[in-house]
Amino acid sequence: MPAGAITVHPHGTRKEAFFLDDYDDTVDMESITDPLEPWNRFWFKFNNIFYLYVAKPTYQGYSAVTPHQIRDGMKNFFSNLLFPVRFVNNILQFRFMEAGVEFGRFLINTTTSFGFANVARDKKTIVQVDPSGEDFGQTLGRWGMGHGFYIVWPFIGPSSPRDTLGRIGDLFPDPFFHVSPWEFAAISAGYLRFNDVRDVLSIYEDMNNAAVDPYIAMRQAYINFRRVQVNR
Repeated sequence: MPAGAITVHPHGTRKEAFFLDDYDDTVDMESITDPLEPWNRFWFKFNNIFYLYVAKPTYQGYSAVTPHQIRDGMKNFFSNLLFPVRFVNNILQFRFMEAGVEFGRFLINTTTSFGFANVARDKKTIVQVDPSGEDFGQTLGRWGMGHGFYIVWPFIGPSSPRDTLGRIGDLFPDPFFHVSPWEFAAISAGYLRFNDVRDVLSIYEDMNNAAVDPYIAMRQAYINFRRVQVNR
């Protein structure tokens, strides 16, 4: 995602807390080392071109011919499908009540609409749960692992050794990881992530236009965003 790179978030809804207002003049001075800055800046520029000149126009064409009901339905379906990732990471963090909420939402959405509608969205819950859910990078952070250094990956965007390891860990509860043949799984997952890219592109473009140095702004936004997610 440009977080989802900041990432094409795998949990269906965009990372709700990630607004530019959270990172303007109230930036936490927690920093992340950037020993690979030349590498990172190269891939940042590569991603910038890809997001704005390939992904954005392609998505605009896709949305022009695809009714929003279908796009919203596939977005809900993808989020519901990745329930195991959120559920497992809640368990690993000993957030058993949050895990129960995730399970309840999954059950309601699956039995009422096969996951194509977020029927459980407005249901009152015993605890508040971030719609984006938990991932293994957050789990490692809660266990005390630090970010490590900053790194930018092609297509994926901002990351760190902890979050890179977290992405690998999240493969195992991800249903697509267990689908065969792998080509079908890759195409299906790729389509669902692409279908969900609108909000990510909007945030990325806003940040790019607002910052004097978009690279620095993205790095700081990433580290602050992940800190908030781990500490909430």
